[in-house]
Amino acid sequence: MTGPNRRMTLRLSAIRAASVYVALGLLIVFDLVFTPGFRNPFVVRSLLFEASPIVLIALGEALAIGTRGIDLSVGSVMALSSAVIGCTLGWGQTSGMALGIVAGLACGLFNGFLISVFRIAPMISSLALLVATRGLAQAMLGGARIDLPFDGVLAGIGQTTLLGFPIVAFVAIIAALCFAFLVRRTLPGRFAIFVGASSQAAMLAGIPVRTTFMFVYGLSGILAGIAGVFATARLGAADANYIGVQFELDTIAAAVIGGTPLSGGKVSVPGTIAGVLLLTILDATFIMNNVNANFAQILKAAFIIGALYLQRGRA
Repeated sequence: MTGPNRRMTLRLSAIRAASVYVALGLLIVFDLVFTPGFRNPFVVRSLLFEASPIVLIALGEALAIGTRGIDLSVGSVMALSSAVIGCTLGWGQTSGMALGIVAGLACGLFNGFLISVFRIAPMISSLALLVATRGLAQAMLGGARIDLPFDGVLAGIGQTTLLGFPIVAFVAIIAALCFAFLVRRTLPGRFAIFVGASSQAAMLAGIPVRTTFMFVYGLSGILAGIAGVFATARLGAADANYIGVQFELDTIAAAVIGGTPLSGGKVSVPGTIAGVLLLTILDATFIMNNVNANFAQILKAAFIIGALYLQRGRA
């Protein structure tokens, strides 16, 4: 590659890498200028409450994509976690939360088992879990919504702020830092990236590919279980018909827009978080500007396609 061509390639790569942050910055500036009420601190707080559980499942999604896989079940796993909480309120809220997270882990491990042992494609296995897990969650609650008590741990999680910011946002930040450390500094995280780069080469190098898949999807399940706890606490109710619906689509888009390529071998933690914030604020922008919900979905889809177009060809 000649000098000018190489410089052009590097410039395009830099533009693509920064595109999600530029888009996020431009959207925030637009809302500050043109969207009524966006500068209200309560709006910012509400957006952070909404984004925090999505950040958690987007991180797990990004790691799955980094292994050239995908996890379509995360939204339904959130619903199952919520349903478990609703069914175990009599055992205490802390026990219900713990069991909800364990349910997420169980779903993730089962997904990883199907992928690693039975060699079922991640899209197929997670699609089956998407349907089955949502159905199980709805059956557990009988299709009803179970309101939570107005006090206790869950109410605190759904309402507590620290320095003006939701406590769940701080938890999401800590989780993201731990996740970044795991991916970059630990053997399981590095193994996942190696498997995404080339599963055959990873196997020849002695990397436990099957165990790595179990780890990746088990972690995704845990994060989805925690996200289900957050969403349930924020809603103030266990509702398998509402919690996590279509979240898998937003998390996949956020991860890829943020710089995690579908070709695997790379995970961008900061980019994934920026992608989540971008899509969350975009939804709020449409609502606060009274854009018809149907047109808003069309505009959002067009925006995602444009953002993914800018990310094409990233290694």
